[in-house]
Amino acid sequence: MKPKQRVTLILLVTVAVVVWALVSGLAAPMWAQLGQLRQEAELTQAKIAKLERLAARKPSIEQNYEAYGAFRSDEPESMTQRGFLDELEQLAGAGNVQLNLKPRPMEQEQRVSRVVVEMDVDGTQDELLNFLDRLLAWPRLIEIERLRISASPSKEYPLRASLVVSKLIVRAQAATAANAEGLGPVMKKR
Repeated sequence: MKPKQRVTLILLVTVAVVVWALVSGLAAPMWAQLGQLRQEAELTQAKIAKLERLAARKPSIEQNYEAYGAFRSDEPESMTQRGFLDELEQLAGAGNVQLNLKPRPMEQEQRVSRVVVEMDVDGTQDELLNFLDRLLAWPRLIEIERLRISASPSKEYPLRASLVVSKLIVRAQAATAANAEGLGPVMKKR
């Protein structure tokens, strides 16, 4: 090999090594970063698309949130129980029935608090039926666990209804989370 060819060969090998070093040292990390940036851009576009879908559903989400209004509470538990007892007494007073309340301890579930009250309601057949109709039509989320109607020894109030009623209360943050997921109100009366 002639010296010129040898120099050219060494120069070509040197250039090839430098190009390889540049490609592996600079271009490969930049290519990897470009792939990561593309992935982040796709995730951001997916989030934007989801937010746009939620924005389009805003009126129905707000409507569902307002539908929960009667079932939401951020009051302390003692106030919630006292308020429920007062509401039951008002309901009984409007129905002209004798009411005996026996509150039970509040039950706390994951998303729902339960105010449980055992009660005896004394009255005539019409008064008891009117009271039960108003209780079932009440704009509260309630569950009647037990209902037993029997004769009462009193002449003034010939019938007694013994029942266990639970008022279900969705805590404010739980209601907000449920509506963010697009869930609507669910009422269950037994």
